[in-house]
Amino acid sequence: MLALVATGVYQSWRQLGSWSALTDTSYGQLLLVKIGLVVVLVGIAYISRRWTARLPETAATTEAEDEDTADEAAADPEKEPVGASAAGGSDAKRAAQLARQRAAVDTATVKRLRNADPLRSGLRRSVLAEAGVAVVLLAVTTVLTSTEPGRTEEDAKAATAAASSSSSSSSDSDTEGAGALTLDMPFDTGGQDGKGLVRLDINPARVGGNVMHVYVERPNGRAFDVPEVKVAFTLTAKNLGPLTVNPDHLTTGHWTANEVQIPMAGDWKIAVTVRTSDIDQVTVDKNAQIG
Repeated sequence: MLALVATGVYQSWRQLGSWSALTDTSYGQLLLVKIGLVVVLVGIAYISRRWTARLPETAATTEAEDEDTADEAAADPEKEPVGASAAGGSDAKRAAQLARQRAAVDTATVKRLRNADPLRSGLRRSVLAEAGVAVVLLAVTTVLTSTEPGRTEEDAKAATAAASSSSSSSSDSDTEGAGALTLDMPFDTGGQDGKGLVRLDINPARVGGNVMHVYVERPNGRAFDVPEVKVAFTLTAKNLGPLTVNPDHLTTGHWTANEVQIPMAGDWKIAVTVRTSDIDQVTVDKNAQIG
């Protein structure tokens, strides 16, 4: 049990990466909900165990009452009416019928008393509550497994903030007026789920270091992952390149690369290769002025 708990805590921390991710990311918030549900479930299980431990006392009391009822029934035999012996057969049948009716009434009374026992009703309520919390916990766990890890979400926020900061500083210091570059290139690898749009953002799109973001979207505009994305820069006029860049996968449909070096200004050919399966890939390109 301790090993299971330790493994779960370690895995959760790997997915979070920092304490702030507990409250600042969707993954962390769902994890807090899951932890709370586990605590509630353990508390209800403890209460159910206490109810169960007290049940033997009630069972012993009920058995004693049943024995008393049986003794009373045995001590109250049917009186044989004074009459001819010919009526003995019908009296015996009636006595047996009355005994069965009385036994049925006694059994129903015992069941009614047992069901009215506060210990048993309390146990039923706690078990139902435990089952309900377990169902909610399972649903939260299912959602949690498909949620983007907190570490990745924080990295994406940091990268976006860094790109914004770089854009702001470059606009203040760059007297040449260079700005961010955005290119949209439709692609079709020819395979299943092979159509989409690749969007390339280069910031500040000048000579030197640049931050590059690559986004892959379906035709309906929704982001989706592909096995591989790579970018190549070629300056044909100077016979320079291709300069290949393999961006890092950041989140669903989003890749990024820092310090993309552009050695000189010019009309650069920017080619993006998208692979959607083991055998389906395509390269699309556009020319853009950088620097």
